[in-house]
Amino acid sequence: MGVLEKLTITDFAVARSVVVEPGPGLNVFTGETGAGKSLVVDALTFLFGGRRGREVIATGAERATVTAILNVDGQSVRLERSVGLSGRSASRVDGAAATVDDVRQRFGDLVDIHGQSEQLAVLRPSVQLTILDAYAGLTDQRDAVGATVRDLRDVRRQIEALARDTRERERLIDQLRYEVEEIEAAGLEPGEDESLREEQRRLSSSGRLMEAAAEAMAALEAAPIGELARAVAEIAGRDAAAARLLESATAIESSADDLARMLRQYTDAIEEDPERLAAVADRLDRIARLTRKYGESVDDVIAYGAEAARRLASLTDAGQSAEELAAREQSLLLTLARQAGELSAARRAHAGRLVRAIAAELEHLGMPGASLSVGFGCDEDSRGPHLRVPEYEVVITERMPDTPYDELPCAFSETGVDRVEFMASFNPGESPRPLGAVASGGETSRFLLALTSVLGAVGPSRLVILDEVDEGVGGRAGALVGEALARLAESRQVLCITHLPQVAAYAARHFVVSKQSDTTRTWSDIQAVEGEALRDELADMLGGVTDANRAAAEGLIAASVAR
Repeated sequence: MGVLEKLTITDFAVARSVVVEPGPGLNVFTGETGAGKSLVVDALTFLFGGRRGREVIATGAERATVTAILNVDGQSVRLERSVGLSGRSASRVDGAAATVDDVRQRFGDLVDIHGQSEQLAVLRPSVQLTILDAYAGLTDQRDAVGATVRDLRDVRRQIEALARDTRERERLIDQLRYEVEEIEAAGLEPGEDESLREEQRRLSSSGRLMEAAAEAMAALEAAPIGELARAVAEIAGRDAAAARLLESATAIESSADDLARMLRQYTDAIEEDPERLAAVADRLDRIARLTRKYGESVDDVIAYGAEAARRLASLTDAGQSAEELAAREQSLLLTLARQAGELSAARRAHAGRLVRAIAAELEHLGMPGASLSVGFGCDEDSRGPHLRVPEYEVVITERMPDTPYDELPCAFSETGVDRVEFMASFNPGESPRPLGAVASGGETSRFLLALTSVLGAVGPSRLVILDEVDEGVGGRAGALVGEALARLAESRQVLCITHLPQVAAYAARHFVVSKQSDTTRTWSDIQAVEGEALRDELADMLGGVTDANRAAAEGLIAASVAR
């Protein structure tokens, strides 16, 4: 359950600095036309994730900010959203940064905002279908249908891509097969190119290497290293302090012996091999051709070959993939037929209950002759799931017993296969027609209020915000609207903007919106009224603060208390 305890609006449009503390039950906002009554709805819409830009920032200000203190299941939560001149907005929950999606996900189920645009939205069939599903508790079934439809569309996109790319796939298969065979035939080893270049350099220089090794051997043999060692040994024998000299001389003599041995081994290993040199050159030439096409090194060519083999296997299996996708498509169509059929049947089963409940509320709102029904339609689509449903059916108060229908392929979307439209007749003797074709402004307002009351009775307790839901309603029906709002407010907090004193009289808390100005700027102010100030506000709404209107206002208040 969510309750708005405090609302602070700063530099939002003409609300320079407004603080509102609504109470439980019905809260109404009244004021002269143009005073800014809709500011509260606009600010809350913005706060809970509505799209607003820098156009809402008050003239001369740098940032517009809306802050609310909410009581959510007994816990106090501070929600804030602001927008700067850059057009970027920022939200915070209890001081921590949050995205708009975070706010919508966390608080979307706690608030129900009905602005004047929503009064028109209820006339759209897509909105009416959503309303029916919410009332009937079919959201989970609808989500399951949506998931299946998304899977089906994804599979069909894959099938279409395979069919579209068949020729290109065959070309790629030929190309990849040639590349894989060429690389595999080369029998490459990692790092082979570097080792071959080193061998080539050695074979090409074998003659000079042998000469240099012979020169080194001759120089080493000619060096009087033995005489050096004997002389230093004589020094060390006569002077104990020269022991380190002897160690160095001995090391030099040992190193010379080691070097001589290594030079002999190196010389024995060197050989002139023109055939091997030619073979290495041929191998390097083959590797060069491969690296020109597939990479800068042997390692790159090997990696390319492995990836080409993987792609070749994938494309070679495409025929099998096409068969698997076709089987998957048929399986999803069967699943969709079952899910959509069950969802459609559930909708029809609950439609009668919904129209009966709305009709009962409309009777309370002074429209006892209203006749309501729900029309269900289904379009054909050769690629859709096959269902046994009527192409068109009207559910009035109770669904007729099941009638055998021919199976037909149905057009579908993520909401199922049904086209739903609310139908109404607000005058006796007239046949029900689509709501949008027969409802006047006042009738639409009362229908929306009846619908809100019905949905509120079955759903969780929410904060309900209504912007001039009595639009087009006369004074005689206004008291009935006020009674309906008071009934709705018994189980949830309601904020309502109204121009009718007959509605305002039912408020538990009444706020007056006024416009102030000085020589440089204009702003709106919101003040709570009670007692004589409340009576005078209702009298003013009745046509002016006169003794007669004061008495009438007191009568309205008394009637609301005695209901």
